[in-house]
Amino acid sequence: MDYDHAEQLVTTGFVSGITFDLLTEEDAEKISVKEIEVPNDVIHPMLGIPNPTSSQCLTCDAKDVKTCEGHFGFIKFPYTILHPYLISDVAKLLNKICVGCYSERRRAKSAGSPSTHKKHERCKYCDGRGKDEYPRTIFKVSSKEIFGTTAILAKISERDLLRTEAIASDYWNFLPKDAQQEGNALKPNERILSHLQVHGLLTNIDPKLVEEIGKYKKDLIFMNNFPVTPNCLRVNEFGQQMRFDERTRSYRKLVNFEGSANELSARVLDCLKMSKLRSEKVSTKGNSPMMFNQNEDAAPKLSGLKFIKELILGKRSDHTFRMVVVGDPGIKVDEIGVPCHVAEEMKISEQLFSQNWESLGLKNLTKRETYVRREGRLVRVTINDDKLRIGDTIHRPLRDRDIVLVNRPPSIHSHSLIALSVKILPTNSILSLNPLICSPFRGDFDGDCYHGYIPQSVDSRVELQELVALNKQLINIQNGQNLLSLTQDSLTAAQLVIEDGVLLNRSQMQQLQMLCPQSRPLQAPAIVKASARKNCSEFASSDTLWTGKQLFSLLLPQDFYYNCPSSAVQIMKGELITSRSTSSWLRDTKGNLFSSLVSHCQGKFLDFLHAAQGVLSEWLFMRGLSVSLADMYLSSDSHSRKDMIDEVSCGLREAEHISSVKLLMVDSNLDFLVGSPEGSATARDFGVEPMFCDRQKSAALIQVSVSAFKQVFRDIQNLFYRYASEDNSFLAMLKAGSKKSNLTRAVQHAMCLGLQHSLVPLSFKLPLELSCAAWNSQKELESLDLTDDNSYYFKSYIPYAVVQSSFLSGLNPLECFVHSLTTRDSSFGGHADISGTLTRRIMFFMRDLCMGYDGTVRSAYGNQVVQFSYNLSPTIKNIPDETVTYGACTTGGQPVGSWAACAISEAAYSALDLPISVLEASPLLNLKDILECGSNKVNNTASLFFSEKLRRWTHGFEYAALEVKSRLERLQFIDIVSTVMIMFSSKAGIEPHASPWVCQFHINKEMSKRKQIKVQSIIEALYVKCNSTLVKSKVHLPDLQITCNSDCSEKSIATICINIRMVGSNENCSTQLETLEETVIPFLLQTVIKGSSNVKKVDILWKDSSSVSNSHTGASGELYIRVLMSDTCDRSRFWTVLMNDCLQMMEMIDWKRSYPEVIQAATSVLGINFAKMIFISKLASAISDTGKAVLPEHLYLVADCLSSTGEFVALSANGLARQRKQTSVSSPFTQACFSSPADCFVNAGKMGTVDNLQGSLDSLAWGNSPSLGTGAQFDILYSGKDHEVSKPEDIYNLLGSQISAPGQKVKVSPKLLTDMSIKSLAKKGDLVRKDFKATHFLLMSKELRHILHKYKINQQLSELDESIVVAALFFHPRSSEKIGSGLKEIKIGWSSKSSTSRCFQLVRTDDTIEDFSYHKCIHNGLKLIASGSAKTYQSRWLSGRD
Repeated sequence: MDYDHAEQLVTTGFVSGITFDLLTEEDAEKISVKEIEVPNDVIHPMLGIPNPTSSQCLTCDAKDVKTCEGHFGFIKFPYTILHPYLISDVAKLLNKICVGCYSERRRAKSAGSPSTHKKHERCKYCDGRGKDEYPRTIFKVSSKEIFGTTAILAKISERDLLRTEAIASDYWNFLPKDAQQEGNALKPNERILSHLQVHGLLTNIDPKLVEEIGKYKKDLIFMNNFPVTPNCLRVNEFGQQMRFDERTRSYRKLVNFEGSANELSARVLDCLKMSKLRSEKVSTKGNSPMMFNQNEDAAPKLSGLKFIKELILGKRSDHTFRMVVVGDPGIKVDEIGVPCHVAEEMKISEQLFSQNWESLGLKNLTKRETYVRREGRLVRVTINDDKLRIGDTIHRPLRDRDIVLVNRPPSIHSHSLIALSVKILPTNSILSLNPLICSPFRGDFDGDCYHGYIPQSVDSRVELQELVALNKQLINIQNGQNLLSLTQDSLTAAQLVIEDGVLLNRSQMQQLQMLCPQSRPLQAPAIVKASARKNCSEFASSDTLWTGKQLFSLLLPQDFYYNCPSSAVQIMKGELITSRSTSSWLRDTKGNLFSSLVSHCQGKFLDFLHAAQGVLSEWLFMRGLSVSLADMYLSSDSHSRKDMIDEVSCGLREAEHISSVKLLMVDSNLDFLVGSPEGSATARDFGVEPMFCDRQKSAALIQVSVSAFKQVFRDIQNLFYRYASEDNSFLAMLKAGSKKSNLTRAVQHAMCLGLQHSLVPLSFKLPLELSCAAWNSQKELESLDLTDDNSYYFKSYIPYAVVQSSFLSGLNPLECFVHSLTTRDSSFGGHADISGTLTRRIMFFMRDLCMGYDGTVRSAYGNQVVQFSYNLSPTIKNIPDETVTYGACTTGGQPVGSWAACAISEAAYSALDLPISVLEASPLLNLKDILECGSNKVNNTASLFFSEKLRRWTHGFEYAALEVKSRLERLQFIDIVSTVMIMFSSKAGIEPHASPWVCQFHINKEMSKRKQIKVQSIIEALYVKCNSTLVKSKVHLPDLQITCNSDCSEKSIATICINIRMVGSNENCSTQLETLEETVIPFLLQTVIKGSSNVKKVDILWKDSSSVSNSHTGASGELYIRVLMSDTCDRSRFWTVLMNDCLQMMEMIDWKRSYPEVIQAATSVLGINFAKMIFISKLASAISDTGKAVLPEHLYLVADCLSSTGEFVALSANGLARQRKQTSVSSPFTQACFSSPADCFVNAGKMGTVDNLQGSLDSLAWGNSPSLGTGAQFDILYSGKDHEVSKPEDIYNLLGSQISAPGQKVKVSPKLLTDMSIKSLAKKGDLVRKDFKATHFLLMSKELRHILHKYKINQQLSELDESIVVAALFFHPRSSEKIGSGLKEIKIGWSSKSSTSRCFQLVRTDDTIEDFSYHKCIHNGLKLIASGSAKTYQSRWLSGRD
């Protein structure tokens, strides 16, 4: 570390708050060192360095930027102008003041205002008698075209101007005279006010009134000077040339300005917009001076948020490194390999004391000179001049076992920051990590860079070791499971070694035994030859064999038990008994092996994991594993591969056939098939080629085809397992679940690419057969069709094709082109910013929430309670079991808000790894919509669930769903009309004044029958629609006569014709035709002829749920209805409207479970508690779709955070500002770091806001300790009583009061026993057999069963639970024999009679263990008081037992 010979002294202190205010003239001149009088002075040397004329600052004599922070100057204006940021406020102020008497307008007066008691009876502007000649004046800010929104307009409203015959000639006399504004009037009723005129108006207003209405002093409204920022903030030095930003040019234009005040104000506003806090660019005109670079941008490139991050939030340090990482399984899991030259450059501070004097002090004395920190100052120490002292702080290089903080950006969860131990390696420019630790960092070894931070204080090193070290983060806070497990090669080796048929000889076992974590004796061989057993006492190496399961057992602790029924895995006493071929119990799944090992081994888990990696990697090296092209062929037999290719081709044809059949069931095709007879002129061709072409014209058709194709393609993928040989390496990696090995990629490489689809529009369509010949043939046909003028061409096509070739067999040019087209939009690049935005937003909402020492969750802002009890929330239904896990354990000060935010962030980033299909709902977008609480939704939606009464009928739910859909879904006239025709008929035989034009609407009879609608109901609906227009009068509609053709009842006629004729109209023929075309036909086609006009669409959906009881046979879930409301429905009362539309079907719907899907609507309709349950259920479902598991307490905390004010707010900048405002929290600095920093600071300055910097971001930015973790707040409660010496206690009375003699009887009233629970009885210790009732024993049995399954194996009971078990033990028929020498403790263990049954184990004082059954205790107790209940209990729980 390099040090300057003269250390710069810096004043230290703590920033407790920031006050925002507007800069006054006096303050601007006070902080300035020079008045800018000429344009060249804007870069004067007195404003700091760098500058073009001097290498030294003329104010502080500094010669470099490190010692000179720059100095301000100011520009004096030739006249007073309005503050550009207060223009709108001044306009609002003038609108509340009478321009004649300068008093507050009467309508805006309050009882206590200063002008209330004044009477202005003769004011012609505010007196009602002269309102015709003196109408009210309205003030507003000018548009951008007029002085860039820096001028104020005075105008008379158009309504008042029309009502007034003529305004008074002296109406505008209230404006002061200003030569700059002479003749400056846009219209007769408008005036552009100069700043002098506004100054004159405000001068006559009472200052107290200005402060009361405008909330700030009158002097702050005006500006007479403008500050000039230091040179270092505007000038960047690049070698011999200097580059000045655009603000310097704007400053030059303000010096010696010649023009009007409005023009000056516009230039000042442009200069303010060039601040780095703003992101907008200001357009500049004119030629730049020679000192400006002609290629530089017109505005700063940095946005406001980036400037805040780099200037204030970003902290730079010399004690960091950033390097590329490589994998090294030779180092331990909790170590990081650092190159020796990097370790020599990185310094760590250590205080010198007697224990490290020889290793540290004497080593530094060998240097000629060094610098140490002594008593807070940097001191130079040499061998001749001075010596080291005890207490000096020495900066030494890194060495082995030093601790460093490591992360890989982006840090999206708490485990992205891990403290690792340093191991110095003789490498160059690369870091080394064990591959097993890549999972928490979400990294790999393809060029990822890792950051390292070296702690300099003892406090930081202790916190890293106790809080952030890897052995302190073995449990994933996000889901409660293990953080680390086997991965990649070690996971594959673990899967292979436990397979049947894996045998090892003695030399191999002994070689691998040396790498095992503990000195376990080698087990007896599983296979021994009979001849060897007879001939010699010691077996030869070739005569004895061990299995792979025995090798795996050497890695496990001897007292370890594990049972996984789903994978048929059983481990007893550290020996693997049974296992299946599946490896789910070895992966990061719920209840996996490593999760149990973490609980069993605790801190020694890392040693086990490292040893297991070494043993498995060594065995895999002995066995050998490599993936080659031979593995891609799946089978070495050419005939088998030919059969596989044939099956794949047949499967693809079957998938295409099923997809085509599904397309026929689409409504458009189904309606056509119903309504078009064979041989019709409008008949369609449903051949393979035409349907394939039509499919590329509609996204809906492609979606149907994709869903149908996927159902068959799954069977094609399963062929991989059938044809792959047992020794296939790729198959072994698939079974093991190794990273980046999945079935889809394997099928694409070995079998076929399959379906290729996308929604990226193309200007051409793809042929059915992907070959160059088919492509050329299609292009030739299209070129021939170009001459046909009647042909219709689509401008865009949606790519859809099936590639039958694989990567192994090779792709032709067209197949390769199609694959590239359809996969380019599947990358996560388009959604990567969404994950980052969600992470940033949710961290701003929740980073300041921590757990208090009283168990509540509080916010750092005002210590407000957000959650009364952490990890104690009601059970929410419909949460998938695989989504949430349990087991979070917290103490006071824990940043639970950041934990919850990181859990959601991890799920959002995990969604990027999922294969994205543009034809399906994106899990990431769904998660984003839920967190935003549906604030961006245009239409309200609701979910309706059916009543359980429908279960009594066969298919009751299905029929009910169809009935509700039929009655609710809107069916418009345009949906059933096939053709609209206008015909001319003679006037003979028709009514007088009837129009000769007849409009005919043709409806297919079969289609109307399928839609369940009658002709008469259509006519009635059309008449109702026409009559409603007479009331609303929004559409001028003539009188209409609606009839139907008389032959529509005949079966031979397939079309219904509805005739519309205008009657009672005197307009000419051409006008009637125009009215019919432009008004009548569009109006009638929008008529709702069936259903509700408030409902746009109704979908019948299926909801999977394991919690649905008595559901359909073979299914876990239920049908429900999703209703999408129309645009015309009132959003504020749509639930009431929906319930009114469902009056006839009220009994079919379960309204207790139905709810609006928009959270704000659910809150207003059903209350905050019900809305919170809906939010948590939807959030859990969205996270489940991302493939991640999250602890339920995180979900509850997110819901409580967003609804802490009694209503849900959106996860956005507006939502944060609204929540802070409702909770009376003032945090402009935090809000500025979130969004729009310039606007936040300006608004805070207007209001004079004080920010107390209570948040964690505020504290870290300004050098304070955040109120989280070790800096959390807590109160010390002192009772005020002095400590008193305990009174002496008789030991015999003490023992007698705790344990009663067998014959002792204590009288307890039955009422007391009834009111007290079993736990309270156990606390009292006054348990007497005869005072118990049968209900008490049944309650005790239930409590004991809960205790037995609450703890883990070999875990000791808590004091309260142990007292309950001891109370039950007194009723055991052999209690004295069980207790023996004395009771020491009670724990949970396996029964000696059944290795799969839990029981209570009693540990005696002599460390012997005796197990007992609580059922026998309860049964014996019931025998004493209720023999009948005892027999029932015995038949249920003790049948078949001794």
